Amino acid sequence: MSQANRIFEDLFVLELANNHWGRLDRGLRIVTDFSRIVRFNNVRAAIKLQLRDVDSFIHKDFRGRDDIRYIKKTVDTRLDKQDYVTLVQAIRKSSCIPMATPFDEAAVDLCVELGLDILKLASSDLNDWILIEKIASTKKPVIVSTGGSSLKDVDDLVKFFANRNIPLAINHCISLYPSEDHELEINQIDFLRDRYPDNVIGYSTHEYHDWSSSVMLAYAKGARTFERHIDIEAEGIPV
Repeated sequence: MSQANRIFEDLFVLELANNHWGRLDRGLRIVTDFSRIVRFNNVRAAIKLQLRDVDSFIHKDFRGRDDIRYIKKTVDTRLDKQDYVTLVQAIRKSSCIPMATPFDEAAVDLCVELGLDILKLASSDLNDWILIEKIASTKKPVIVSTGGSSLKDVDDLVKFFANRNIPLAINHCISLYPSEDHELEINQIDFLRDRYPDNVIGYSTHEYHDWSSSVMLAYAKGARTFERHIDIEAEGIPV
């Protein structure tokens, strides 16, 4: 493994996503609770945010729609820049690595401003080349999930980042939320390792019931970075 790729080795990415529900105090509590688990178990972990420019992210014809779940959640979970500054500071103080998934070019600029160590490219953006080129311009290490992508998309992406000497880890991901054992296709980790021997291969997991077995199987097959959504039971909001 190259020295540049070692940033991904045995890295657990804890995906906070929008589970702060637009409340800084809830986000800080998630960081506090999970960073304690990280330190107790002596693991390398990143806590990941999701960043998007809400004003431009939602198409003008769909603004104000409360009947579409993802539009309503995107609006309801909005945080301002200072909130993200506070969250990133808390993640660093908790001995975790701050990282984020930027969903648009403005969000990439915010990642740079926040000084994030690693960026994530969502599987839905695997052929959004305007966003990909913007992410590459930062020269920061990138993790990409493959769920929903074509093989050509992944091939092109691997070549693109290799040509720029930017570290890239590739997560097997099936993009089902939640998922069950019979849907996991963990054999894909073997396929990815064989096809991309110069990249760290990982596993992004969304199982509803048992994920310890699947993570151990993924590790046995050579996955070396893992991602899992995190949340807390609080204020009547279920995980």
